[in-house]
Amino acid sequence: MNDTYKARFGFPFILAVRGLTRTAILENFEARVANDAETEFATATAQVERIALLRLREMLP
Repeated sequence: MNDTYKARFGFPFILAVRGLTRTAILENFEARVANDAETEFATATAQVERIALLRLREMLP
């Protein structure tokens, strides 16, 4: 699926997976590959922000 996604959008699938089941991850993959490029870029960017936020929260006491 990642090859299809990457060919369609030009970047790898990005998802903050913490707390998600394998099924939920695969469902996200399947749903998002159907997005248009603009929507998917916005979604991927939001996921990068979420990953960064989760990592920053881990660093705080």
